Amino acid sequence: MAKLKSEGKCVYCNKIYALVGISRHLATHLKALEKEKSSTKKAYHLKMTAAEMFLHVLVDGAKPLNVLDGFLRAIWLECCGHMSSFEVKGKRYDNDWDAGDIGEKKSSAMSKIFQKDMVLDYQYDFGSTTQFSIKVMGEYEIGVKGGIELLSRNEPLEIKCHTCNTKLASVICSVCFYDEAMFCKSCAKKHAKACEDFADYAEMAVVNSPRMGVCGYDGGQIDLGRDGVFKK
Repeated sequence: MAKLKSEGKCVYCNKIYALVGISRHLATHLKALEKEKSSTKKAYHLKMTAAEMFLHVLVDGAKPLNVLDGFLRAIWLECCGHMSSFEVKGKRYDNDWDAGDIGEKKSSAMSKIFQKDMVLDYQYDFGSTTQFSIKVMGEYEIGVKGGIELLSRNEPLEIKCHTCNTKLASVICSVCFYDEAMFCKSCAKKHAKACEDFADYAEMAVVNSPRMGVCGYDGGQIDLGRDGVFKK
């Protein structure tokens, strides 16, 4: 399969940048914004990466880690209310109700945890786990509307059908997912004849998330315009 092109749009200037360049570009806007609008509030630029998929967000440091967890669930992950955790420097931030037994509290303010260049490990669902890294790209004195702002997200990836390799894939077979089972509509019909589970329960939509094809995930609740399949 051809290598997937990963690029995202900057929220400040609407220009498109590749995965390798968007971090540096966003930093120029954030530095300029910091000079223009003086604030005593700490804000952090975070980058989440999962293979070719990425998110860049700006978070208010005074807000609890729960705010970031809720955002990640809403845009990339939530399917069945699974548990999740952050882990950094040997500390694990779990759900508050069991924090006293196995970790720190997610109600902790992000400014008490984050430092520039820090890398956190995030996990959602401890059964069919979706896992990725979160890097603190920078710290700024900027106010953050609503506690968290989306700065950039990868545009839907141009994923070709694994069977014909010409048309765009729009559905996944979740039981055959690890055997190249992403299909265009035509090839999906052929696959349904060979896989009884596909028509029964295993047919799932291609979505712009590292959790696609897993558990009951069928897409996010925010940024819906970039949550589907690639469009030219």
